[in-house]
Amino acid sequence: MSDARYPQGWDEDRVLRILRHYEEQSDEEAVAEDEAAYEAPTHTAME
Repeated sequence: MSDARYPQGWDEDRVLRILRHYEEQSDEEAVAEDEAAYEAPTHTAME
């Protein structure tokens, strides 16, 4: 990635780690992660 701008505290390594996490995630793991987000009492979800 050339001339990329990242938010404060982010860098190319962090972005690549996150991409790898989601690319390697199974469908079941992705659904479980989504469902857990809706169950968290400190998060708001809007449709």
